[in-house]
Amino acid sequence: MTLVYLTQAICNAAVPRERRYDLRDSLVRGLFMRVEVSGRKTWYLCYRTPSPERRLRNKKIASALYTQLAVARRMAREYLARLYLERIDPAEVSLPAERKAVSLRALIDMYEPWVCSHQKSGSVTIRALRLFDKFMDMPACALDRDTVERWRSENAGRLKRATINRRVAALQALFAWGAKEGIPGVSAFRLPKLAQTDSKVVTRFLSDDERARLMSELAAREGRSGPDYLMPAVVLSLNTGIRKGTLLGLRWEDVDFASRTLRLRAEIMKSGRDAVMPLNGAALSALSAWREKGGGRGGFVFPMDDGSRRRDTAHAFKRVLDKAGIKNFTWHCLRHDFASQLAMKGVPMHIIQKLMCHGSMAMTQRYAHLSPNSLEEAVRRIAP
Repeated sequence: MTLVYLTQAICNAAVPRERRYDLRDSLVRGLFMRVEVSGRKTWYLCYRTPSPERRLRNKKIASALYTQLAVARRMAREYLARLYLERIDPAEVSLPAERKAVSLRALIDMYEPWVCSHQKSGSVTIRALRLFDKFMDMPACALDRDTVERWRSENAGRLKRATINRRVAALQALFAWGAKEGIPGVSAFRLPKLAQTDSKVVTRFLSDDERARLMSELAAREGRSGPDYLMPAVVLSLNTGIRKGTLLGLRWEDVDFASRTLRLRAEIMKSGRDAVMPLNGAALSALSAWREKGGGRGGFVFPMDDGSRRRDTAHAFKRVLDKAGIKNFTWHCLRHDFASQLAMKGVPMHIIQKLMCHGSMAMTQRYAHLSPNSLEEAVRRIAP
């Protein structure tokens, strides 16, 4: 046997040879992984039976295909503890609780508290995982790379590739967490992303006429029902480009009227990082007027009537868009409009990237064709 300090990477990389061989763990005495000529990997525990026999035996623990190193070590320690403390031969002991693989449903239930407390979009991840309904009662050890690849192929024509990528990514994260936690039967796997050729990014922004109609309808709404949140919320979004979730999470202490800035806290940002957004005259005036009218008394800038965080703006905004005759436009398009206006005014792409809080320049390049500083303009400058 080869004595090494085993890691999961070493176990995964072990390949079959002409003769079977064993990798003995230097951390847990007697634990080793046997690699057969066929490629099968199995965990064993080598020990001596209690006195007076003191015979050398090997106890099969579990398949290394379904049982991670951390789990095998825990099981081996339990066998050894009973051997040394109670003088019980491991051959006479079974650990059914350890050997039984959990179902995907049970694994998701275990994962839910952790992911919801560690990720802002944890509830979205759980909803995506529960859409694998055909696998819910399947043992987690049976849901391997090949099974997920077949599911992906079967749904390639029914779902968008971006949707498939998101669901597979959620599943991969689930299994990576389960393997790290040492849950029996759970092994991490990776699949390459599908090229998102069927997903088109639509950069929708308002024309001058649409902008006028939108603002007119928002003013008419205020005239009918009195001051409400929608007018200042739309104006702020058009002039800062912040996401709807960030907008609805804003508190008045985030607004600095003196320095004309908006503090975007990490907990309300998609990136999870703090940012500072400068406020232009239109955004500052809208916020000042909204505060003078008594808006946001509950701490949030755009709260519900009871002062709690507003959940959505979709229904009210859709009614305004319908009355203004604006089609194929959503709240997120206000963010596109902000970036598009900057590009058309000649603002450099790296500045737009910072203002949009984009993680990469590739996300900002979708607005490059709107810039007067385009490639065509650049090459024209060298013409005689």
